[in-house]
Order: sequence, then C-alpha cells, then structure tokens
Amino acid sequence: MLALGALTFVTIAVCSRNNSPVVLMPLVALAAAAMVSIPTAAHVAHRSSAPLAAAIAAQTHITVNLRATSDAQEISADAQDGAPRWILEADLLEGTSGGFRFTADTPVIVLGGNEWSSVKHGDQLRTAGKPLATDPGDRAGALLIASTSPDLIPEQPGAESLIEELRERFLALSASTGAPDDGLMPGMVIGARASVSQQLVDTMKATGLTHLTAVSGANCSYVLAFVFILCRACRLPRWTAAVAGITALVGFVLLVRPEPSVLRAAVMGAIGVLAVLTGRGRLSMTLLFLSIAALLTVDPWLSVEYAFILSVAATCGLVLVGPLLASQLGAFLAPSVAQLVAVPLAAQLFCSPVLALIQPSLPTYSLPANIAASPLVPFITIAGMVSVVLVALAPGAALPFALGAAWAAAGVAQIARFFAAAPHASIPWPSGTGGALLSALGSAVVLAVVVRGPDMLTWVRATCHSTHARIRARGAPPMKSGRRGGRLIPQLTPVAWVAAGCIAGVVGILVWNGVRGHGPEDWTVAACDVGQGDGLAVRTGPGSAIVFDAGPEAGPMDACLDHLRVDTVDLLVLTHLHEDHYGGVAGVFADRSVSRLLYSTTEETLPESVQQVSAHAGTTVAPATAGTAGTTGDVEWSVLWPAPGNFAASENDASAVVLATVHGRSGTSDLRILFTGDLEEDAANRLLRDQPALSAEGIDVLKVAHHGARNGGTAIIESLSPRVALISAGRRNDYGHPHQETLAALEGSGAYVARTDLAGTILIRTDGDSLQVRGSR
Repeated sequence: MLALGALTFVTIAVCSRNNSPVVLMPLVALAAAAMVSIPTAAHVAHRSSAPLAAAIAAQTHITVNLRATSDAQEISADAQDGAPRWILEADLLEGTSGGFRFTADTPVIVLGGNEWSSVKHGDQLRTAGKPLATDPGDRAGALLIASTSPDLIPEQPGAESLIEELRERFLALSASTGAPDDGLMPGMVIGARASVSQQLVDTMKATGLTHLTAVSGANCSYVLAFVFILCRACRLPRWTAAVAGITALVGFVLLVRPEPSVLRAAVMGAIGVLAVLTGRGRLSMTLLFLSIAALLTVDPWLSVEYAFILSVAATCGLVLVGPLLASQLGAFLAPSVAQLVAVPLAAQLFCSPVLALIQPSLPTYSLPANIAASPLVPFITIAGMVSVVLVALAPGAALPFALGAAWAAAGVAQIARFFAAAPHASIPWPSGTGGALLSALGSAVVLAVVVRGPDMLTWVRATCHSTHARIRARGAPPMKSGRRGGRLIPQLTPVAWVAAGCIAGVVGILVWNGVRGHGPEDWTVAACDVGQGDGLAVRTGPGSAIVFDAGPEAGPMDACLDHLRVDTVDLLVLTHLHEDHYGGVAGVFADRSVSRLLYSTTEETLPESVQQVSAHAGTTVAPATAGTAGTTGDVEWSVLWPAPGNFAASENDASAVVLATVHGRSGTSDLRILFTGDLEEDAANRLLRDQPALSAEGIDVLKVAHHGARNGGTAIIESLSPRVALISAGRRNDYGHPHQETLAALEGSGAYVARTDLAGTILIRTDGDSLQVRGSR
C-alpha cells in the first residue's frame, strides 16, 4: 500500500503537468484512500497488544503505567457503599501480566473509585486492575476496572504542566466572577465542560445549542482572525501576521485540548493561511477535504466521533450553501441580518440528519436560538482568551475581561432557557436510519424552497397568466381574484412569503403533534413483551420515560422502546440482578441517552455487561435504597424497599420496590403505580409493615411480583386492591407463571388482569379518572 500511494502521487504529478483531469480525479481519490488507509492499518496493529489481549482472555489482573488523556469524570456509584466512581481515558504505556513485563501504547478506559477524582489530563500514574474487552472498532483497546488507587509518577515541569496550571488559574478566576452562567463561560473559552451544570447541558441540548457548551471549530476561526487582523492593523507584513495567527492557534488548541472539531478547524485554518500566503486564495472545500484526510491519517478513530462528523457537516453546509442562502435572503433582508440567519441555517440543514441519529427529536427553535446567541459567541471567545493571557502575564488585569465573557455567557444560558420553556420546544422524531433520511429530505426541501422558491413562484405565475390569457382569448369571462383582479397568485412581498411559510410550519407542527398523540405515544404505563422477564416503562414526556428492568435479551427491549418512541431514559431501575431483569440492558442504551441507573442486589459487584454499557454511555449509577426519590416531568418516584439494615434472604427479596406517581392535571386524579420486581412473600409482608401509608392510600396499577409466581404471596394484592394488575411472563413458559392462586387473589380483589403472555405489549392510558388498557395482540 505504501508503494501504491507513492506511485499514485508520482502519477498525479505527471498527469497534472499534462493536464489530464479525467485520469487525475480517480488517482487523487486513490491517493487519498491510500494516505488514510495505510496509517489506519498501522494504528490498528499498534493498538492491539498481545499481552493485553491475553490478559483480557484469561480475565487476570495486570499492573500498568498509564498517561491520562482526559480528566476524570464522575459517572457511577460503588455497589457496596454508594461511593462515587470515576471514568477517564488514558494510554497504557507499559504493564506486567503473569510476571511478564510488556510495553504498549494502547488507549484504554479506566473505571475507578473516588480516589481517581483528582486525576487530570496529562498525569502519569501506576495502578492495577482487571482489563475487559471493548467492542470491535472502539478507540479504547480495553476497559480497565481499577482495583488500586492511582499512584502518580512525578514528572519534570514542562509545557504541558504549565498549560494545566494556566487552566486551573483561569477556572479559579471564572468561579470568582459571580455571573449566573452556570459554568458555561469556561466551557466556551477553554473547553472545561465539567464546570457546566447538568441542568444547563439538558437545556442547551433541547434548544440545539449543545455545540456552545464547549469549544468548537468556530472558536478557532475567531482566534485566528482576531490575531491576524490585529497584526495587520499594526502594519505587520502579511507573512508575519500569518505566523502569529498560526502560533496563537497552536497555543489555543493546546490550551483547550485537541477535541475533534477543534482539530479540524485548527488544521483547516492553518492550511487556509498557507493558501492565502501562496496566492491560492480561499479554496474552502479543498481545504476541508485536505484537513479531513490529514486528521484521519493521524487519528482514524475521528471517523466515528459524532463531534467530528457534525463539525465537518456544519462546515460543508457553510461552504456549499452558506453564501447562496445569504444571497437569497439578502433580497429582502439587510446584508448583515441575512448573513446572521444564513450561517446557522446552513449548518442546521447539513447537521440535522446526523443529529437525528444521536437524539431522535427535533429542537423546534434551534434556528432562532442560534441566531440570538451568535453575536455573543465571538465576544465570549476573544474576551475569554484575553483574560487567559492576562492571567499568565498580569493577573490583576484579567478580571474585567473574565467578567465580560461570563456575563455574555450568562446571556447565552438565558437564551437557551427562554426557548426551552417555549411551547413545543422539542418535536419527537423517528429514530435510526429512517429518521436520518427523513431529516435529510426535510433539509433538501427547505434548501430548495429558499434557493429555488422565487424562480418557481415566477414560473407558476407565468403559467397562470398564460392560462388566463388563453381563457380570455376563447371568450370566457375574465377571472377575478379580489383587488388585484386577474391574478391567480397574489403579489406578496418576500417578507410576507416568509411569514406565510412560518405560519404553515407552525400548523404543520401542531398537526404532526396531534397525529402522534393518537399513536403509540398515547400511553402512560407500558409493560413490554420481552418474554420470560420484566421490562416496563412510565412515560415522563415526549420521547422520554422511566424504565424498570430490561428483560432477558436486548432485542425485544430495544424494539419495545422504539415502538413507544422513547429516545431518552431519565431513569433506569434494575430491580435486582437476575438475568431475566437485566440481560437486555444493552437494548435500553441502544441509540438512547440514559441519564441515571439505580439497582438493588445482594451481589458485591454489578455484572460486567451492566458496567460496560453504563460506563461507555457515561451514565450515573447508584444503589437503590429506601428513601431514594426524585421527580421527572409529571412523575414522582420513590424507592420503598430495601431499607438500609433489612437483610435480604435472597436476590429476589433484594428487589427494589418503587412507587411511581403520575400527577394528573388540574381537576384530575393522580395515578399510582407500584413496581415490585421479584419480591417474595416474607419480604412483601415486611414491606407492608414498614410502609403503612401504602395500604392506607392504595394504588391504581400493580406490577405483580415474580411474574405472578406463588412465592410472591397475596398480601400485597389483598392490602392494596389495585385497579389494574400487570403480569409480565413469557408465552407458554416452563415455570407455570402466573400461578392460579395469584390469579384467584387478583380476581377476588376486583383487579383487571393484563398479561404479556396473552396480550403482548400492554399500554395503559389515563385521562385522570378512567384507565384504558390495550394489548398488541
């Protein structure tokens, strides 16, 4: 391949001299493929370490030296004491396995206890742990479950340590500003996303402003342009200004750390400056393709990074259709306003298909939110970077610039909150490839209307006028259409056409929501048909739910949540760690965001499948004990069992019992649902003694314990008198579930019994007074 690449480049040089574009184009594509694929093969071979692979296969512990490539982030809690657990990315430099010492340069993900919280990017350390396999194609070669505290290896002070010290000093300065930015300013200036509050992250996500929670490629453009223009204003030569701009850009990338979008913009900006200096002009698409090839050559795994893909898509939109959109909009808007609208619109049109794969929902007000925030972003970037420089050179002069950037970031946060609180701020969208294709089609239609709309309107008018003329020539009476007489199409101004389009869009949104309201989303509680196991959900909002258990396999649970149009799991509760309740956990995480995971067990650790999928998604994990509670949307939930100190005789008795209350709207009743896992009779009796209010208030829906088995007892049924009883059991299962004694108790209590083995997936809907139950069979 290396010889092929060299030969190809030589051939290109010869063909370029002979002006042979037909031959040149395929050869360029072949050369680019060779340039990327050769280093990719080397990266894959270098990433694989035979001793590490052997340790993974043997499930043995190893001792390793690591270099952290990210800060530690809190994601979960320990199974025994509830202490936080932390995750970070690192490079495995060398290790010892079975008495054999080996060297490597393999990226790994490290999962450790609270003692890992202080690990920072660039730290070198020693530790021991158990390596687990990762999915094929992952950047990390292993998931290392650390069994010891990190032992930091002292390093000689260098450029990297000075940069980390500068970051820490700037973070301390930003915290002292007192601006209500929720930590957004450090994220926008130096990429310190850990400082951004989770609530603001969710709000920015709902309004299409997620790219502003951290440094993006646009920030590189602002820094490069600012330094270049400043140097030219000081009458420095063009080449001096270019060198200063590239130097500032390199320093900026080192300061914020090389995120995918930052790398792309930095490389493209540097190539662009060289193009200008050599007289080649602004070859934007050429520069973009060259930067992509260069970056993939250095780091092939960027090709599967959504941040990198979105950055490339946004840049393609800006280069290909940005000027065209600005020109078309400039026909009826001021040039500066047209440019302000065209930039986020072009980026949104090209990014929306990718965003549909990440989160199948459409932020309705993404365009106006981005337009409102865009004037603040350059100011935050430049003022923030000036304050960073002054922190190093003149700390006393840095505060005013930091204050200005922080209050501007507070303005961005307020813009996000305003649009997130607006009606229909998010529209549910089909998931997977279908949703991406539909989004791409919508982008193409919008682009066609904006670009070709005036020409199409002119053609329609000409056709109508021609038809009108022919009718009049035949002696028919002239057609009237109000004040403008004879015109079938009214002569509206461009602004009026835009207003009419907005009204049509709003009507379309309302109709879309109305149609979806009568579909699978019209449910409150669902019991998924996952076979012999449990998998249930309570709807918390459009596209979001609390999920209880995951069934024995991933496929049925994933399909059920797709059918319910759930793309965000606010809370996942694994009631206990039997395979029929957690085996399908990967199906819950498939193409969805899972914010939090609670579990209950008598085991010392979580199963590896649960650890891996939750660690990979960055989900917060914690034990479920009595007293743990929360509110999501209109749903209030609380864990009633197990209480601290209560001994569970078996894994079934350790089942988390959760009461979920769906608050009704004004004038309607609340809906109370009790989830019982596989709780057996003795533990159920203790639960009723510990929770006397449960019997006094009763419940509306009961998830019958242990698939209706006899050992679940009848005390809960008789004490709580549910209106509807859900039994999740496999069709013609070998266990005899549900037992006749359980069914008799339910019949005696007057409960309506809904069984997944007979009805398939069961959906319960309430209007606040009555309950409607329907099954898929």
